[in-house]
Amino acid sequence: MMGIGHGSGMFGFGGGSFMMIVIILLVGYLIYLGVNNQQSSTQNRNDQQNNSDALEIAKSRLARGEITAEEYEQIKQQIS
Repeated sequence: MMGIGHGSGMFGFGGGSFMMIVIILLVGYLIYLGVNNQQSSTQNRNDQQNNSDALEIAKSRLARGEITAEEYEQIKQQIS
């Protein structure tokens, strides 16, 4: 007679292997999410730095008289 826990069903010998695969997949997915989040965070910081640099260039061009105040405001709106 076969009781509970015998055989190759989900709760038998095969169940442990199945759960191990599920756990490995879950850990892999969590690592993927962590790496992907870190890359997007780095990209956001780079975009903010580029916007800041562009605004500084526009300010210096305004100070040198290369662009008008209206042109500076247009640049500022496009950057934001």
